[in-house]
Amino acid sequence: GVYMDKVVSKTKYNRKEHKKFYMFHLFHRSGTIYFMFILLILLGTMTVINMMDEEGNGTFSLVMFSLTLGIIPYMIISKINQVVRDETPERIKSTDTIEITKHKITRSNDVINGKAVIGWNNLDCVCENEKFIYLYTSDNTGLFIKKEDIIEGDVESFRKIALAYLPRDKRGNVKYKRYGKIKKEYKLIKKEEKRKKKLGIR
Repeated sequence: GVYMDKVVSKTKYNRKEHKKFYMFHLFHRSGTIYFMFILLILLGTMTVINMMDEEGNGTFSLVMFSLTLGIIPYMIISKINQVVRDETPERIKSTDTIEITKHKITRSNDVINGKAVIGWNNLDCVCENEKFIYLYTSDNTGLFIKKEDIIEGDVESFRKIALAYLPRDKRGNVKYKRYGKIKKEYKLIKKEEKRKKKLGIR
């Protein structure tokens, strides 16, 4: 197919979508979740040991475990809510324009002056799920493109540009991660390509 060498998206600020970004980040890109799981496993193990030991204080351990289990989601959600709440009132009325070309990624905002320009080699990785494309500039920061807000070019064009210009690791792979439905579709396409290659179909 024909693909554009420029992709532009225009997204009005939306609190819900920012929360989605932080939730995605937390579960897929941050170490916090692993730390919490380890903590829960340790507490759970202690609880079981204490309950089996007749002199151990099983009830106390159980209460501690339940409390931790309850507090963790609360902490996660309130932290995300706080980050989103801290976004300035001007920001809330604004629209982000993200322009992708083979040379760079430019983000501008109709309220905040100035542009953020990022070279492909400054990107840490790209993550794509059904509705969003997340462009990570570091472990914790990034931009996101809402697929339905693309006004020039399309998702396919974005993928082609990204796969061509994202930095490669030592093995020559690009950090382009797919999640959910997108991952399944991609796997099917790859499988089909392999099959065709085997049969010698171009």
